[in-house]
Amino acid sequence: MTKNPHDTGDEARSVSEESAKAGEAWLEAFTEAMSKPTAQEIAFFERRRALGLGVGLDGNGDLVYARQSYRQ
Repeated sequence: MTKNPHDTGDEARSVSEESAKAGEAWLEAFTEAMSKPTAQEIAFFERRRALGLGVGLDGNGDLVYARQSYRQ
């Protein structure tokens, strides 16, 4: 493919900059959305706690149960 000697690359750079800005905006929105639990997630974990099922991990990576967490 022959390169156009008059092509300065500005158009390609502009598209690349716009893509980077769009990617940053998407990542920011995604990070914000993922940082908060949904109502369904809250209800799911409330039910697990009520049933005494595993509710998380301790500092060693072991499963913590609701009845254990109330004792501490």
